[in-house]
Amino acid sequence: MPLPKLLLPFLLGVILYLSAGDLLTLSAGYWLTGLFFGFCLLSLLVPVQSFALRWVYGACVSLVLIAGGFQLARHHNQLLHPTHFSHFKDAEDGYLLVRIREPVSERANSFRVMVAARVQGNDSLQRRVTGRLMLYLEKDSLVAGLGYGDELLIPERYEPQGPPGNPGAFNYSRFLAMGKVYHAAYIPSGQWRATGRNQGRVLMRAALSLRHRAMEVFLQNGITGDELAVVSALLLGYREYLDEDLQQAFAGAGAMHVLCVSGLHVGIIFMVLKTLLGFMVHLPGGRVWQTVLILLCIWMYAAITGFSPSVLRASVMFSFVATGQSFRRPANIYNTLAASAFVLVLANPFIITRIGFQLSYLAVVSIVALQPGISRLLKVKNRIVGKIWGMSSVSIAAQLATGPLALFYFNQFPNYFLLTNLVAIPLAGLIIYLALLTLALSPIPVAASLTARALSLLASLLHQSVSFVEALPYSTLSGVYLGPAGLLLLSALLLSACLYFVSGRRGGLVLACLWALLFVVYFSIRDAENRRQRHFVVYEAGRSSVVDFFSGKRALTLAGEELAEDPALHDFHVSGNRIRRGIREVIHIPAEHSDTLFVSGGFARRDGLVVFEGARMLIVSEQSPSWLLQLPALAGPDPERGPAGGLPCIDYLLLTGNPRLELEPLLQYIRPRKVIIDGPVSPWNARQWAEVCHEAGVAAWDVSQQGAYEATVMIKR
Repeated sequence: MPLPKLLLPFLLGVILYLSAGDLLTLSAGYWLTGLFFGFCLLSLLVPVQSFALRWVYGACVSLVLIAGGFQLARHHNQLLHPTHFSHFKDAEDGYLLVRIREPVSERANSFRVMVAARVQGNDSLQRRVTGRLMLYLEKDSLVAGLGYGDELLIPERYEPQGPPGNPGAFNYSRFLAMGKVYHAAYIPSGQWRATGRNQGRVLMRAALSLRHRAMEVFLQNGITGDELAVVSALLLGYREYLDEDLQQAFAGAGAMHVLCVSGLHVGIIFMVLKTLLGFMVHLPGGRVWQTVLILLCIWMYAAITGFSPSVLRASVMFSFVATGQSFRRPANIYNTLAASAFVLVLANPFIITRIGFQLSYLAVVSIVALQPGISRLLKVKNRIVGKIWGMSSVSIAAQLATGPLALFYFNQFPNYFLLTNLVAIPLAGLIIYLALLTLALSPIPVAASLTARALSLLASLLHQSVSFVEALPYSTLSGVYLGPAGLLLLSALLLSACLYFVSGRRGGLVLACLWALLFVVYFSIRDAENRRQRHFVVYEAGRSSVVDFFSGKRALTLAGEELAEDPALHDFHVSGNRIRRGIREVIHIPAEHSDTLFVSGGFARRDGLVVFEGARMLIVSEQSPSWLLQLPALAGPDPERGPAGGLPCIDYLLLTGNPRLELEPLLQYIRPRKVIIDGPVSPWNARQWAEVCHEAGVAAWDVSQQGAYEATVMIKR
């Protein structure tokens, strides 16, 4: 198995760039050249027949591959290219000529469009540029008519994508950067213009046209609603119809991989093509032509599904398998997998950061390595029971590898994945076969209508089955934060246990016990830290306000009306951080000011004054009582006392909304250690108040510009 040994150091070089590329980039070219010539020199000096010095060749080849992976990843960072459009930003009258790279995606308030920059300039100058840009176009009738390959003229107004504003939130800017997208722009209606030209690639246009035609066939034959969403996602990789509830049902039941077009789907397409084109092997040169047709169909299908990493992996792997079969040569599955990964990483080294890429390869490797051994654990004579156990052994093998990664990324694990896969995978296979048959029979309306009814019935059955499993008690282990260290420890534990299971060596069992002990110690330490935490966070939540006070594993939250009425939006901003901090109980406190004293543990609040473990926060908003807004004028000669009997020393001043407030005298009166300017504050007020704080020598934090503000509170006795 030579290819896996070569792939690993190459991937290590890519990972090295992604983790420390900014530090090593300046000298990368020099040490790459040095490694290459050093390898050539050692190859001449070390005797070829010396078996004892074979490690020298291995070390040199590994170092060269690491350097090659590093340099390839660096080359794919388009910000380093001298022709990237961000290096030529002109004045206000500048424009960009861009080309749409993907089908337009509709969002709640806009249309999302991925484009590639082609020309940049103004009335007097034009230049060729490169780079990708994420556009959000205001909804109107013109946007709905745009498609892949259309060219647009847009104003040269874009912003770099920043890091997530809240702790524990999904790093969308990094996700886009791994797709070579570093900037985004919102373009209102009337500020962009279509040139009327379409310069998309012919093959991609043909593939998208086929997908559009397939969707029309399904709609014309009465497949609508959730059934259309399931069929279009399962067969075509078209996920625009998947609503949040449907995705949650499949994810909670552990069947999301069914909706993500992957090796299962490509494998079915491959088997169908092999069967339909089986007659060609009896013709002169027919085996070669059969392989060519299979490869063309597989890659056309990959284009229709949007070239997702899982489809790319499966398409490349089956291409190697088909090519090997055409020459009648057996292939080692590990070499085939490594070869497909090599091809994908050479084309785009950043693909290794995609969750689908990681999960698909881990699942296949685990199935190949472990499934035979798991299957042999039970000797079943009954044929039906044997089929069920065979499917279960595949699911167990896949989950052993992908389970830790799923916990790390999604903080949840489907407890009934065996039950789900026993139902979902056979139904998914039948749906794919029926969907293909419906498309093939579309010229015969009566026949297509009959197969479409059966297809709709199966899609409905799949949806209902998954929803039933997801609704079962304890169907999902959720709210689990694994973290990088936990992921490594759990993966090492499972790997050691699997090595013992495969080889039977006691050393694997000893290692598994050691990793298990470290895993328990790690989580015990983190659990103790979570129980001791006294922490608060002012989140960046757009035009809304939300503040969490963490006391042990309990959170008390102050949230504005918009977030309180929209649980999904509320969770979007805060759930990642709460899971990361091990929160098990959440107490919601109305954001409106009230004269009533609220006390819970180390938290107390009345009006705008909050006392949390001895730290005092004053919240000033439009709802603040009039005496508070007029406090500086009413204070009189004795700043130690206020009109409400005096205010104690304030540690934090939180400004939210847009109260009519003279901040400078208020700062002199209460002397806070920190001023926090919340997201709902208008940009003009935020700038003015930040300047006032700077002149007064008080530290200020603008949440909308700097992200969420976090602070650990030292308990005052």
